Amino acid sequence: MPKFNTLFDHTGFAVNLTSVFLSVATFMAGVLSINMPAFLKGVNYLSPLRYSLRNLAPYSLRDIVFTCTDAQTLPDGTCPITNGMEVLKLYDLDDNPALNIMALGVCTLVYRLLAYAMLKAMRRHWSDSKGGAGVGRKWTAKKEKRSST
Repeated sequence: MPKFNTLFDHTGFAVNLTSVFLSVATFMAGVLSINMPAFLKGVNYLSPLRYSLRNLAPYSLRDIVFTCTDAQTLPDGTCPITNGMEVLKLYDLDDNPALNIMALGVCTLVYRLLAYAMLKAMRRHWSDSKGGAGVGRKWTAKKEKRSST
C-alpha cells in the first residue's frame, strides 16, 4: 500500500489517505464487488488484498455444504447454492491458492522496494533543498534549541 507519510508532512492527512485506499481495496478484493469496470479490475491487480483473499477463499469454502429452508428453495425444489465450490465459482475465486500466495509475495516485495526508493528519493530531495541536513533536520534543530535553553 502507499506510504503517504513519506510524501506529506501532516501525519493525520497521510493516515486518512491510507485508510481511504485500504477501504477501496477491501471492497475491490473480490467479495463485495463481483462485476467491476475494466479499469478497476486492472487497478485491483495492484492490491495485496486481492491475492490474500484469493488465497484464503478456496481453503475456507472448498468443503462446506449449504442447506436452505423451504422458503429459500428455487421453484424446482433445489437450493440456490449447495456447496462451497459453487460459491467459489460464483465469485470467480476458484483459482490455484499457491499462485495467489506467490503473487502476494511478489506484490509485497515490489511495494517494499518502491517504498525504499521513495524514501531514498525524498531524503535526497530534502537534503538537496534544505542545506544538506537530511530528513531529521527540523527535529534535530528543535532538539538543539531545547537543550540550549
